Amino acid sequence: MKKILILSTILFTYAAHGAIYTNTGNFRPYVGIDAGLNIADYTYTTDLDETYYSATINAGARIGNNFGVELFFSHSSTNDLEYTQYLSAINHELYYMAFGFDIYGYYNISRELNFFTTFGVANYKTYNKFEIIESLNTTETKESDNDVSTRIGIGLIYTFPSDGISILLKYQYTPLNNELIQTMSEFSAGFRYNF
Repeated sequence: MKKILILSTILFTYAAHGAIYTNTGNFRPYVGIDAGLNIADYTYTTDLDETYYSATINAGARIGNNFGVELFFSHSSTNDLEYTQYLSAINHELYYMAFGFDIYGYYNISRELNFFTTFGVANYKTYNKFEIIESLNTTETKESDNDVSTRIGIGLIYTFPSDGISILLKYQYTPLNNELIQTMSEFSAGFRYNF
């Protein structure tokens, strides 16, 4: 399934890129915000929750009917785990931030509704924090892992004809393969304001 998703995303995005040359009269910048539910596949066994919530701000442009580019910044919620035994406790927190760009390929279902595929590159910074409390002593350790990864996705976008507002649903898959997280699946919903 992952191979089919990767191959179809690359082929559709390449085909949409070729469509720029036949649709050069339409350039539409936009800004937007997405809310996401992300599911992490950890590289190690842990009791930390695999589900994160995230907020993403983005700015991009649709070029022609079938091609677009987008810059984004994303921040996740923090997953907390507290373990207490006798007079000691361990607090564990994990969260991430990401920024990068995506290339979009759009395919018209109707005038207002489009199917799209994305291919992008993002920098993910994952923060891993431990706080160990023993009697009156507290020890804190904070690690971070900085990785660049590709990401692919599919989705639907609907543009309201009168006011230039678009709403979208999107799924993206990211093979992070860092020391903490192997893969990330993101399900998001958002809106775009088209200038």
